[in-house]
Amino acid sequence: MNKLQTTLQSTTLRVIFIAILALLLLIPVGMVKSVIYERQANRELAIQDITSKWGEEQVVAGPILTVPYDLYRIIDGKQIKEIAYAHFLPETLNIETTVSPELRSRGIYDAVVYSSNISVSGDFEKPDFAFLGINSQFVHWNGAFIAIGISDIRGLEERTDFKLNNQNVKFVSGIITDDVIRNISSFNQPTFSQYEEKVRAITVNGMEGGSASGLSVNVPANSLYSKSNFSFDLKLKGSGRLAFAPVGKTTDVKVSSEWVSPSFDGSFLPDNREVDNSGFTSDWHVLDLNRNYPQAWVGSNYGIYDSVFGVSLINPVDGYQKSDRSVKYALLIIALTFLIFLSFEMFNRKKIHPIQYILVGLALVLFYALLISTSEILGFNIAYGIAGTATIGLILLYSLTVLKEKKFVAIEGGVLIFLYAFIYILLQLEDYALLIGSVGLFLILATIMYLSRKVDWYLLDGRGEQDKIDL
Repeated sequence: MNKLQTTLQSTTLRVIFIAILALLLLIPVGMVKSVIYERQANRELAIQDITSKWGEEQVVAGPILTVPYDLYRIIDGKQIKEIAYAHFLPETLNIETTVSPELRSRGIYDAVVYSSNISVSGDFEKPDFAFLGINSQFVHWNGAFIAIGISDIRGLEERTDFKLNNQNVKFVSGIITDDVIRNISSFNQPTFSQYEEKVRAITVNGMEGGSASGLSVNVPANSLYSKSNFSFDLKLKGSGRLAFAPVGKTTDVKVSSEWVSPSFDGSFLPDNREVDNSGFTSDWHVLDLNRNYPQAWVGSNYGIYDSVFGVSLINPVDGYQKSDRSVKYALLIIALTFLIFLSFEMFNRKKIHPIQYILVGLALVLFYALLISTSEILGFNIAYGIAGTATIGLILLYSLTVLKEKKFVAIEGGVLIFLYAFIYILLQLEDYALLIGSVGLFLILATIMYLSRKVDWYLLDGRGEQDKIDL
């Protein structure tokens, strides 16, 4: 019986028990991660609910001049006349935009929405139907129209006019043909990678799917016989992202806002940008040679949304992402904390009951629940400080009450403070987190190996030289 009790209390067996306990504690840690994902999903639903009523991500494409013409085909030996459309893009396109952002809340969740003032100007050359191989006698000049694609037409705040050759022409809702301009649905996350994925998914041979969404104006026939200039303004509401299609032979876009956390994305990055505490300004200069469609074509042979570019208004307060990253270091904190307790057992000959290890482990896991719940209200940085202080204080008070060793408690407190501070620094780093983390873990392991280099582990097990020989 005494031999069995000695075996059960051996250092090797206790190390095995602690290792198994640390791994078992990863089960509640996994539950914490599921809570993070659930709260993230709740936030996305709240943001989607806000943006669906205010206005979703906006993509502005146009203006595009479309002229119908008669197309004759031979089908089963019979000549069939159809109406087809020729599309012409502007020679120059100038866009100036001021974006006024604000946060809209639903419960504890915030969504970035904006109101924008968009001023557009430019000019069209006379349509060259000969270049497209179309006989001018088949052209319906009186059916020409100019279309402006707007991905979420609900975001329009005011009625506006289209000025063509200094003549005001009324906008009408909708587009006669959706050969070129199609509705691009907005997405929950304002990241271009997801936007591009969606566009590619609905694009086949340059043809976008979906119904037309935007505005159009009927063009007087006499306006097409020579070069014509245009201008119009849009007051457009949206959320998360504002993007434009470079449909001009030369396209110049300037966007300014007081939002301090922009993310420039799309097919083109700005040629110039300035970001400071007062906001940002950015401008693009795009040529027709930079995109994969010409200035004129017939039918739906080309799509224009694969060349859009713009800016996303990023909300930098994302506690869920940092909380999720912090959970990845849970095993490190649990293992090192248990190692401190085990070291105290070995070198001070005081036994710590398995139940006490379990309680300390649960306190370490509870840190993440406190972090998530508090960060939703106070932000990640403050929440990390509160949760870390509460967890460290709880463990130290418990250790002092149970073990009554101030020196041990002081050492344990110093190590825990170092660990939580180290992980906090890693969470603030993006590009160098892996490097700093790897070096830090290497140094921690090297320190443990150095401090334990002269430990006689057989002696700690209560076995002498004879015991080692017998093994």
